[in-house]
Amino acid sequence: MINVKQVNVNGPTDEIKNVVSHYQRLSDLYQQIIVSQPFFINCYALYDKLLDKILKGKKFGTLLDVGCGGGVQTVVLSAHADQVTGIDISNEFVDVARKRCADLSNVGFQIEDACRLPFPDDSFDGIVSYGDVLSHIIDGYEKALSEMARVVKPGGWITFEVDNKWNIGMFYVPQEFKEAWKIKGKGHSTRRWQGMSFKTFTPSELKHLLAKYRLEVMEWHGHNIFASMIPDRYLLEEKRTFLGSLAIFLGKIDLLLSGFFPFNRFGFNHMVIVRKKG
Repeated sequence: MINVKQVNVNGPTDEIKNVVSHYQRLSDLYQQIIVSQPFFINCYALYDKLLDKILKGKKFGTLLDVGCGGGVQTVVLSAHADQVTGIDISNEFVDVARKRCADLSNVGFQIEDACRLPFPDDSFDGIVSYGDVLSHIIDGYEKALSEMARVVKPGGWITFEVDNKWNIGMFYVPQEFKEAWKIKGKGHSTRRWQGMSFKTFTPSELKHLLAKYRLEVMEWHGHNIFASMIPDRYLLEEKRTFLGSLAIFLGKIDLLLSGFFPFNRFGFNHMVIVRKKG
């Protein structure tokens, strides 16, 4: 069993502090957001689809939820493992997660930095990291990925999400498109969204990074593919309009196409399932 404790996170960057502050403000509202805003309704539909693929009919020893937020995925994992550990850098979100999972005896939470996981090598059978965790860590995403690769067992799986450099919705943000085109297929590109910065990845960049840490791609999906044709103000609305409803309808089409090339390369985000080579 993984030792569960609370530790302090030392020296987060200003950008990470901004991310933490943003999510801490949302901690009490997040449950409402994910069931009301079309963008997140579409996201969570794909999260559920992938977790069902990974978990259905299986039982694992230890699982890790990196960037667990309010513990929505942690609850799902708990039904398929002897022990689940959730970590997040936001103490407010960890408090929400602890309350959500208070009746689950096989779940524990820690306040941790994803770039410095306090676990031995080869500790977990599987790892989930949804919610743009790696893209949030603009200057440390590779370290965070290497840490997940280190603590997952050989033959174990990791499923995570990162921002896609190229998506239909970027045409609504001319400056982002201009910068992305300037860098083209190479270089360190970022996106500004909802007051935060995100590291974006091309498919080739992500493949190279995964190969570096001996992570073999099992499945590659994208979410909000055609739904990204709807402007952000409707994707993020809570009071439903026609365009918001259209975004949810397009999200259902996206869900059917999410794993098929070339559609899976043009979602707002890349979502992958990888396996650590033995």
